Amino acid sequence: MPAKRLLSDIVSLTPSNYEDFTRCARLFYCNALLGLPASDPAPSTDQGLLVHDMLRKIHVDGDCYDGDHVAETLIAHGFDTPAVRDMVARHADRCPSRASEHAAHEVDVARFHRLPPPMFMATARIDAVWIHDGLVDARDYKTGGKWVDAVSEIKAAHVQAFVLAARARAGGYRLRLRYEYLQPEVDEDPEYWELDDEALEAVEEELRAAVERMWLEDDWKGVNEIDVCRTCRYRSICRDSAAPGEPAWPVLSTDPTEPDR
Repeated sequence: MPAKRLLSDIVSLTPSNYEDFTRCARLFYCNALLGLPASDPAPSTDQGLLVHDMLRKIHVDGDCYDGDHVAETLIAHGFDTPAVRDMVARHADRCPSRASEHAAHEVDVARFHRLPPPMFMATARIDAVWIHDGLVDARDYKTGGKWVDAVSEIKAAHVQAFVLAARARAGGYRLRLRYEYLQPEVDEDPEYWELDDEALEAVEEELRAAVERMWLEDDWKGVNEIDVCRTCRYRSICRDSAAPGEPAWPVLSTDPTEPDR
C-alpha cells in the first residue's frame, strides 16, 4: 500500500504535526502517520507541563497578580520553587486579565476545511485566551529557548490562527496570537501576530496547499540537512538522516540471565 494512503480521507492537522511536516516530510511520516515512538531522546517537557498546569489553576481559582493566592496554589500542589514562582511572576507582568471581559484556559479548538479540496480537520489546544479591547488575545506559554523573532514565522502558530479565526470573526473580534516566554533568560517575546481577514485567508490556503502536497507525496523523504537532522527524534532510524546514531529504544534480551535494557 502506498505510504500516502496512510493519510485519512480527512487529514488531521495539529500545530505540532504541521510543524513536523514543514521541517521534514519523513519526520511527519514517522510520527503522524506511523505513530512510531521516538528513537532518540529529546529534552524533558515535564517542567513546561507543570508550569502550564499551575498557571491554569492560578487563573481558574483567582488572579495571577495576587501574591498570596499564587503562593497558596503552588504550596498546595507541592510546586512552590523559586523557578516556578519566577515564571508565574513573569507571566503576571504581561497578563491582560485585569482588562479582560472573558478568559478561558486550556481551550481545545477545532475547525474543518471542506472546499476547495482537499479536506482537513485542524485541532489545537490553546493555553489561554482573553477577550479585551475588541480582540481575542490567545497565548501559548513557552518554557524553552526563543528561536524566532516573530510569531508569524512559527509554523505551528499558523494552525492555531486558523482554528481560532472563525470564533474571533463570529464575535466581531480581531485575532492576536502571542507566544509568551516564561524563562528568565528570554528578554523579549517574539513579535505577536495580529491577523486581518487577508492574512487569515492566506493561512487557510497555506494549510490547504500543504495537505495537497501530502496527498502528492510518495516517498516521504527526509531533508538530509544536518541542522534539521541533529535534533530530530527519529534521526537514528531515518534512512535519510544526516546525523545517524544508535536508537535509544529499550531492547529485550534473549538471554534469560540478563536484564532487559
